Amino acid sequence: MGDHLIKHGDGVKDVAFQVEDCDFLVKKAKERGAVVVREPWVEQDSGGKVKYTVIQTYGDTTHTFVEYMGPYKGLFLPGYQEPLFRDPLLPKLPPGHLSFIDHVVGNQPDDKMVPVSDWYQKCLLFHRFWSIDDKQIHTEYSALRSIVVTNYEETIKMPINEPAIGKKKSQIQ
Repeated sequence: MGDHLIKHGDGVKDVAFQVEDCDFLVKKAKERGAVVVREPWVEQDSGGKVKYTVIQTYGDTTHTFVEYMGPYKGLFLPGYQEPLFRDPLLPKLPPGHLSFIDHVVGNQPDDKMVPVSDWYQKCLLFHRFWSIDDKQIHTEYSALRSIVVTNYEETIKMPINEPAIGKKKSQIQ
């Protein structure tokens, strides 16, 4: 992760998806040309078992598939333990609860948006949900193009963006 931060700055190295059948999905993705970074493996502790696999997507970014093999009773995932130190300010803060992530954006260099969105459609069987061009998203100085891909259930949305010409650098650049 340190190398990723040095190369890219703040960002996300891996986007994980909870899946129902890790083996089937990785098999189909491989058949369609996806590169498997790590074949499926199982981790377990007293809370239960979880199966994982990691595939390569655009650039240095990966996707981890997470399959719960029965109900998991632990705090988070196998091997996770509560921190040894608990910040004394936490009880004074209002409770936080993240219940849903609307989308995760994959910003691309010029002319890479279409091949990346095609990869999601081919390898993960996502479909095009929405797209826009620089006539729709722009300011006086900056613009971008976007193709949003989503899974079958439309519970995962991945806008794949690329910069468009403007007076200044795009927010993607």
